[in-house]
Amino acid sequence: MCCALPIPAAADSPALMGAMGLITVPSARMDPSGTVRAHVGMAEPYVHATASVQIAEPLYIGVRQSARTSSLRGDPDRLYPGVDLRLRLLKESTYVPDVTLGLQSAIGHRRMAAEYLVLSKRYEDWDFTGGVAWGRLGNAAHISNPLKAVSHHFGKRRALDGEMPNGPEDWFTGEDVGFFAGIEYDAPWIEGLSIKAEWGADRYIAEQAAFGHDAPEPWALGVAYQPKDWVNIGAALIGGDRVMASLSLQSPIKKWFGRSDKIDTPQPLRPHRAGLAIPGEITQAAAAQNIMLADTNNNHELIWTRMEADPHTSLPRQLGRAGRAIANSGGTSVEAIEITPMLYGLRGPSVRLLRRDLEQAFARDNGSPQEIWRNAVFNRPEAKKRDGYFKPRLADARENLRVIWDTQMSLAEEDNGVLYRTGIIAETRQQLTRNLMTGAGLRVNLAGNLEKLNLVRPRPLLPVRQDVDLFTANPVNLDRLYLGYFKSLNTDLHVMMAGGYLEEMYAGVGGEMLYRPFGKTFAVGAEAWQVFKRDPLAPLAQGFNGDHIMTGHVNAWYEMPDTNLTFHARAGRYLAGDVGGTLAIRHGFAQGGHIEAFATATNGADFDPFGGVTHIYSGLKFTMPIGSVKYMPKGSEIRVSAAQMGRQSGQALDRPLPLYEMTDAFSMRQIAADWNSVGE
Repeated sequence: MCCALPIPAAADSPALMGAMGLITVPSARMDPSGTVRAHVGMAEPYVHATASVQIAEPLYIGVRQSARTSSLRGDPDRLYPGVDLRLRLLKESTYVPDVTLGLQSAIGHRRMAAEYLVLSKRYEDWDFTGGVAWGRLGNAAHISNPLKAVSHHFGKRRALDGEMPNGPEDWFTGEDVGFFAGIEYDAPWIEGLSIKAEWGADRYIAEQAAFGHDAPEPWALGVAYQPKDWVNIGAALIGGDRVMASLSLQSPIKKWFGRSDKIDTPQPLRPHRAGLAIPGEITQAAAAQNIMLADTNNNHELIWTRMEADPHTSLPRQLGRAGRAIANSGGTSVEAIEITPMLYGLRGPSVRLLRRDLEQAFARDNGSPQEIWRNAVFNRPEAKKRDGYFKPRLADARENLRVIWDTQMSLAEEDNGVLYRTGIIAETRQQLTRNLMTGAGLRVNLAGNLEKLNLVRPRPLLPVRQDVDLFTANPVNLDRLYLGYFKSLNTDLHVMMAGGYLEEMYAGVGGEMLYRPFGKTFAVGAEAWQVFKRDPLAPLAQGFNGDHIMTGHVNAWYEMPDTNLTFHARAGRYLAGDVGGTLAIRHGFAQGGHIEAFATATNGADFDPFGGVTHIYSGLKFTMPIGSVKYMPKGSEIRVSAAQMGRQSGQALDRPLPLYEMTDAFSMRQIAADWNSVGE
């Protein structure tokens, strides 16, 4: 009888360009889901800097800047940016290898573009890799392109260099392909050390043609060392006369220390029932725990109420605390508690909890959140008009102030290296009535190097975002100042309207509608905005430059079951009047952060100084909470984005109040994911 043995764990390491691999060639290995990595690799004649994320277990996305340089101390001679993608097709098991499909510079400069199919299989301390490559990584041309048998398109002559960007029409094309292979040995005598050897299929054809580069032999031998979980160091000898060195810093986001808010001690739940169910006493008891209840009513066996939810606190935790307050003041006969969460006029599903389950779990330590969940009922009744009128006091507003540390950077420019801007945004929202709220934000610009942005690119007469350098030059800008109206037509259908200074660069008026059926994995919606371009030279950027446009999109979302992944597709008109669509994937985390990768393609075009034209705008976004940090207000967060700077095409309005995000706390997936916090 044969027994399947587990695959031994090993610390996989990145190759020269930042993706998992050997020295210069990729492997089929992947980082753990949610890993964020910053990587620098150097081998003559290039330096590569990559920011990447393992956004899902089988999907890697990296934004890379490759620079040809004659001196590490001087400015680069030329830049070759690109976006790298990797998709794992098969996961390793006892008899099956890891199989990964890779696109290097899937979108980006042709000089670095390649596609590959690679297999990796581990045996004890040895890890074997082999693959076939198209483009740069396969220009050794070992055999004719096998995909020519599928279509003549794949056999077309492929340019390995040039100013027109690489795109889908170039993937897996070329007359020939090349093979590569390698092996990695995990040294048992030093933890974290591995020895690598490889034979590649890159013959540096573009470099030989462009500047007479002397290509090295195709073999390489090196080491990788990971002394700590968060750092990896690599060094290698390529072809006997070239040296490669790399440094990689990585961390899984699930280990992030922060969360959106600070947790205090909940109100004790009394083990014995007493008194009468008096709605006023229930509301006061809940307010003592910063839980806002309204329209509280009861009959002999049921208490029902509405709860104004805190957008930065787990909804199950708020339900649990509201349940404690109601149970403590609910008299002797009430057996069920029904709470309908509200947020700025949006209505979530009605949640019915059994009072006995709360008492067993929180008063007698004889129950659990799972038992409360098992008997909870999300009955979603049609809205019933309750007695009384709810108007929150300003002192009770759900969000008084939060701080956002915002860093925007670009690794994907052909005329500049790393561009960046960093600032702090102080933001507040205040609820005025049940459906009406207002918000404001002030941006303080701290640092940046965007004065380089338009040195060689002429600024258009009516810029969309190509005047971002002028906005950054202001010490302080009015980030947002708006009035918003929200209403749920039923539990699944929501609408909003807003007007004012909607984002840093645009003011306007518009609205959105969202259909998000409770308990389903999909949602659809539409939005439209009439916007006016703000003038960065006016005080606080409050003025306007005369440009205005109507923009709008239809949206669709899909939640992948049993994961924290959400896919988003949008199509419509962007801020330059260009028409196209966006695809995005988001990975959410338990502590409240998320990472997102996106790509937008439109009929508009951006030009680079070297004559290239691109219709694609893409990037990564990271948002991590720091509201639990001492002295930081609840809801504070760090935002980091990596995308091209100062683009005209593919630019969408940065809406202050997107309905999908605002209703996320009401979704079955989010409630289930956070349910264990019902006892906090």
